[in-house]
Amino acid sequence: MTNNQKKALFSSTRMHSELVYNMTKLEGNPYTYSEVKTLLDGITVGGRKLSDQEQVLRVSKAWEELRSQIKQGTFTLTKANFIHFNQIVAENEALIVGCFRTGQVYIAGVEKYIPPKAEELDTVFEQMMKEFQQLEADVHTKAFWLFLQCAKHQFFYDGNKRTAQLMMNGFLLSHGLPVVSIPARLKRSYDSKMTRFYDTNKMQPMMKFLQKLADSGRYE
Repeated sequence: MTNNQKKALFSSTRMHSELVYNMTKLEGNPYTYSEVKTLLDGITVGGRKLSDQEQVLRVSKAWEELRSQIKQGTFTLTKANFIHFNQIVAENEALIVGCFRTGQVYIAGVEKYIPPKAEELDTVFEQMMKEFQQLEADVHTKAFWLFLQCAKHQFFYDGNKRTAQLMMNGFLLSHGLPVVSIPARLKRSYDSKMTRFYDTNKMQPMMKFLQKLADSGRYE
């Protein structure tokens, strides 16, 4: 591991509770930041649904797995690893895990865009990764492009954006760059920009949004 990778991993570990909180909050999870910290310390939070608790713990497990792969040098942007991370974050939440979806899905609130048919997903994934490898851009731009394309294609029944965020950050960490997390306080702006991206396929607003977070130097 390089020194930059070690520094980025250390920062990610230090901000673990915040990363978990941000990701679950974007999914509408009611856990507060203090409740997330309490749960991750091994103390059950009263008055919360078991499904919400499990979602927090799954996201925590996924971040831990991501850091483990980076430390061991085993992180890859392969179909198998995408499926692996989706299975962690979407277990007991999605209709089917452990493979690409086998039926059609739609994105709530999106009117003009319909994700690819299930039988097209393998070809779509291969083409996406080919374009990714050929993309002449800096690491941040490539990472953000990957996130947006993964979210758009909806390879899974559920957990698509969570999986996409993890793979984006795995790519960043593998290049010794800090993780980029969408702050819970920016959920409304994030949702609005993502909806516009789905409907228009214009990536620039979301790319600027993510780059601003990266430039801030904060792991929110």
